[in-house]
Amino acid sequence: MARGRLDPPNLDDRTWQDIVAQAKALIPTYAPEWTDHSPNDPGIALIELFAWIVEGMIYRLNRVPDKNLIAFLNLIGETRNPATPAATLLTFRASPSPGPILVPQGTRAGTRQTAEDDAIVFETDRAKTVLPINLRRALVITPGSGGAPGTYAEVTGQLAAAPLSGLKLSIPPGETAMIALGFDDATTETVSVDVRFTRPVPAVVDGQADPITIDLQYSNPGGAPLTALAPDRWSSDLLETSDGTQGLKRNGPVTALMPTDWESQAPTDWSHLVPSVAPVTDALFWIGALITSSATASDIPFELEYLVFNTALASNALTIDQPEPLGSSDGSAFQQFELRHRPLFKRVGAADPFDHLVVEVREPAEEGRLGGWQPLQRVDRFPPGNAAVFRLDPITGMIHLGDFDPNTGEGNGRIPPVGSEIRAATYRYVAGGRNGNVPPGTVEVLRTPVPGLLSAVNPGQGRGGSDEESVEDALRRGPQGLRTRNRAVTAEDYEFLTFEATTDVVKVRCLEARQFTELDGLPPGQQDLIGQPWTYGGLDRSPGRVNVLIIPDGGLDVPRPVPSPELIIEVADYLTARRTIGAAVHVAGPRYLPIRVTVAVTIFRSALQKGLLPSLEDAARAQVAGEMRALIRRYLHPIHGRADGKGWSFGDAVSVSGLFEFIQPDPQIGFITMISVSDDPPAYEPPDRPPTTSGTSVIELADYEMPCSAEKADPGDDDPHVITVTLN
Repeated sequence: MARGRLDPPNLDDRTWQDIVAQAKALIPTYAPEWTDHSPNDPGIALIELFAWIVEGMIYRLNRVPDKNLIAFLNLIGETRNPATPAATLLTFRASPSPGPILVPQGTRAGTRQTAEDDAIVFETDRAKTVLPINLRRALVITPGSGGAPGTYAEVTGQLAAAPLSGLKLSIPPGETAMIALGFDDATTETVSVDVRFTRPVPAVVDGQADPITIDLQYSNPGGAPLTALAPDRWSSDLLETSDGTQGLKRNGPVTALMPTDWESQAPTDWSHLVPSVAPVTDALFWIGALITSSATASDIPFELEYLVFNTALASNALTIDQPEPLGSSDGSAFQQFELRHRPLFKRVGAADPFDHLVVEVREPAEEGRLGGWQPLQRVDRFPPGNAAVFRLDPITGMIHLGDFDPNTGEGNGRIPPVGSEIRAATYRYVAGGRNGNVPPGTVEVLRTPVPGLLSAVNPGQGRGGSDEESVEDALRRGPQGLRTRNRAVTAEDYEFLTFEATTDVVKVRCLEARQFTELDGLPPGQQDLIGQPWTYGGLDRSPGRVNVLIIPDGGLDVPRPVPSPELIIEVADYLTARRTIGAAVHVAGPRYLPIRVTVAVTIFRSALQKGLLPSLEDAARAQVAGEMRALIRRYLHPIHGRADGKGWSFGDAVSVSGLFEFIQPDPQIGFITMISVSDDPPAYEPPDRPPTTSGTSVIELADYEMPCSAEKADPGDDDPHVITVTLN
């Protein structure tokens, strides 16, 4: 017994050496003439072989407790968490045609199949109307300073095409910026651009509920410069516009009905705008969103994840091509039928997440014929009586029927008569797991022919795919599931049930209620908050409020993974159904604290002479600095960081000691002479987060914070990690 727990017995603890020793001890009793007991003796070799076989049998015997545990978990309905499908965007290109093309729901596109790897196929979640024009360029136009002309910078690869790395913008008080999109042809149809944020515009800035205004404009031959920022020969006389983002505060479409006088322009012809990096010479048809801040004192920051056109969301989950026969009824109670594919796809946020499954039955009619197909209704519990219903286990793909006896009038759920045929008319299932997290541009084969549609490609990475839970992990999780029994009371319960809700979440933190105290280090002007509930930055930690912070795994290429709105809804719905009465559940993404690193490195000239580094001094410095920056970003990655690659936990302190061990160069190349860390101002402004103005050896994080690598705010900015390399 250890710490009050019952230790399971080791049914047989003998090792190979024990069995050999016991067998040798019996030799004088049963074969006294056998005197050579050395390893070279053939009889000893047979004893050792026998001991090896018995040791294997003992290993299997000692697995009996695990077998019994698995049988018990199956009895109480605990199953392995299923694989979840990856999701990606599919951008369609249509042939020139007089009108739009309807791409139906369920249209498929996949990666190229090779001799080693099967194709990974994605299927659109909803129908999409595709116009016969294509989005070619995306620009950000910003005003000049000190009377200088405004500048434009191309951000196509950040917002509209692979790799969709995202864009951060910050508009100063009273200032203006423009996002301009260039299309390769004109149309008189409604142009709809889907906008998604990593971080939307705050709902309130400087006490103002609508801190920005948006004016849609387009390139027009008769237009005049609308502002000092907008290109000349532009107009705002669009026929009809709609802003589904509600002022860049939520994800949604921005639409505009285009007039007939839409003209093409080349940015090099704009008289009062100059390129900040490379000029754009393409003559394109432009639509611009002029974004104006009405804040009086604060900058308005926001982060765009993407801004795409002719694009639909698709998942690595497929719909069966034709009805699937499940079998025929034998008239017994509680019959079970198994779907060919499992697990079933779960539609997040839907009233019935498995409404795509249609199970039908046709019963025998007169003269030995079968009647027409009739649908069965899916229920969570069989109702009393003869209702035509079924229960579903979406993980194992099992269809369960009832046990109603018409002779006694007792039972729950109809039993189809003997000989009745049962089929799944349609359903959607998870086709893959982690392998669906494909890189941008790899989904390029259109597998569903649609008239007028030429191609499809994924501009962004596939995300959210995860494999089925291992048996070992399920065994470790089982006792905790038995303890909570789908009820969340403690913070530990909420964290456990979050992992139960979906395998997409890899880090979770449930925050307890708390109040401000003197230990929070509040500024003098905020001392009145002491003793009040901690409410700031969207986290209300008053009594009765449950804040659950979740992080998905986006891979090493995503330095700050954030949950999608669909994932937040999925987890929130799951926890809300299992909370205690009176608890208010709030699920959100992490609060990232950006970390900057300053390092001074000395490298040996002998390393250049030995060929360990490039012979040119500048190239050697650049290589060492580049490798060290990559290691710093790897170490600070929230999910795959730290020395062990297992990532950080909420509230972990960042110290230079662990970072030093991880990034130090090979002793033959050089050594670190100085290292320090500091934090950037976060995207939120909690009153208990004093900014670090200079380098230090340790940064303490609050219990709701997650460390991450500081990144460039703009492509033209310097790298936030300062690495100085000298030769000795």
